[in-house]
Amino acid sequence: TVVDVLLREGRMHLGQLANRTELTGHNVRQALAVLIQHGIATHALSKVGPRMLTFYSVCLKSILRLQRAGLYLALVEERMGSEGLAIFRTIMVNGLTTIGNVREALGIAENGNAAKIKFNSVVAKLVRDRYIIAVNTVDTITKVDRIMQEEVVEVEKMTLPPTAKELLAIRRKILEREEEEYQSSTVVGIKRRASVDISADHSSKLHMSADGRANGFNNYDSGDQNGYSHLNNGHQQQQQVDAVDDKQFFRAYYDRLDVFLRNQQIVNYFSDKYNAGAGALVKSILRATEQHTRTCRVKLSETVSSTQVFQHISAEAPLIDSIDTSKDMFHQKFDANGNPIVDTSSGTELSREKRSEIIFALLEVIHTDSSGIIIKVDDRGTGQYRVSFERAAITLRERCVDALVHEKFGSVHARLLRVLRDKQKLDEKVVAQATMLPIGPCRARLHDLALAGIIDTIEIPRSADRNPSRMFYLWYVNADKQMRSALRFVYQGMSNIIERSTKEVSARALLIAKTKREDVILDPSLLTDGERKELNNLARIKQKLAIANVRLDSMLLVIYDIDPQSAELQLLQ
Repeated sequence: TVVDVLLREGRMHLGQLANRTELTGHNVRQALAVLIQHGIATHALSKVGPRMLTFYSVCLKSILRLQRAGLYLALVEERMGSEGLAIFRTIMVNGLTTIGNVREALGIAENGNAAKIKFNSVVAKLVRDRYIIAVNTVDTITKVDRIMQEEVVEVEKMTLPPTAKELLAIRRKILEREEEEYQSSTVVGIKRRASVDISADHSSKLHMSADGRANGFNNYDSGDQNGYSHLNNGHQQQQQVDAVDDKQFFRAYYDRLDVFLRNQQIVNYFSDKYNAGAGALVKSILRATEQHTRTCRVKLSETVSSTQVFQHISAEAPLIDSIDTSKDMFHQKFDANGNPIVDTSSGTELSREKRSEIIFALLEVIHTDSSGIIIKVDDRGTGQYRVSFERAAITLRERCVDALVHEKFGSVHARLLRVLRDKQKLDEKVVAQATMLPIGPCRARLHDLALAGIIDTIEIPRSADRNPSRMFYLWYVNADKQMRSALRFVYQGMSNIIERSTKEVSARALLIAKTKREDVILDPSLLTDGERKELNNLARIKQKLAIANVRLDSMLLVIYDIDPQSAELQLLQ
């Protein structure tokens, strides 16, 4: 209720929220505390007359990110294992929390030896890789208000009212301070480097299931690759590990996880356009640059050499059928019967020379791709490569918009959009010729796209009086307007899914209430065959709606969230 009112009415103070929601002040305070703890709501002090009041607001982006929880958890499990998943999920469920509280929730004994060290090592890796970040009191303040307060403080230091030039310098100074804080490589929350001594007492090891509650941490062996202390034949070992401050509050850093989702979209683009081998190669390039890519604000990745690509690519990558590296027919090898010799070995059995040859050939193909995502910056040696995340965002957004137009209007409208995107500004006659359509149907379809906000027109006057009858009207693609229209389609689709889900549940409210009765829970046979069929139908409908919602969320990620310019604007939210 509180979120609904704040979304509809905008920022409010406690008294206004209590009046609009018709809740008690105590209940409103509890709701706001939970929302602030989970990063959905923020607060800021503002002077209203002679009094200072605290105003509250909510971030729509934080609410929409909640439906990506499953994707985020899958990413953490893939990269950090079940131990990292258990810790991350506990922080995600509880919102702002300390590591001490996480340890208690997972049942890790304070005086435990092996399990505690394993827990501390996994937490330190999560903090170093910025899956979770430290939170201070200022992080819960609305960012726009905090910047305005800093500006007021700077102005009060001056003896005279600032001029426009001085005010601009103050704002530039504040933005530079924010940028310096963002670019800082210092990891907050790790308080020291600790030397630990452990012994190989296997009876003290605990075992933890994926939910983090069962029995502690497992997989504590010499095969661990995460920098943990190891057990070795009963002998004590010492190793330097990072210790995380138990009293420091942390939260899940979703901006970092959005980087991984964006990288997966880039990999899917090359896999669909070329093959799985090209996708695996791009994935290795992105893995090599992930350490320096904190959020989607980054427009250009760090430089990666082909040697680094060779080292990061998986041994199971399907490279053998990715590209033909054989010579022409005069260099083809033949057997005794005159038949050409074909390499039928699997991808894992490729020789090192053949593997390198395929990788270098694939690098040559993907860096000449028309999208311009992979850039070759240096020809020395085997080459240096970078990833243009700005071009990647544009390419992925164009594919997503094409899919939306094809779904909403049809293939002819999608063809018109692609022609205008490739040829830029065109007269409708030229568009009709390029798309091989009669002028009448072409004009009607162009107006359909214009009404939907996908394309726009520009006026070129023939004379100085700008008479409409003496003007050229050219059709073109307005990227900003197109993005806003696509966002409107996505938000409308999400709203329709929520409305449909609510309607389906409301239509079966009595049946759902019956399933929650104690006698029905103890004896499910009290439900008739028709009621069971209706419940199965409801579950099937809800599953389809959930899948549709996930697809729309992936479109939202591609259209807006991964765009570097959008990410910069979101810093003020």
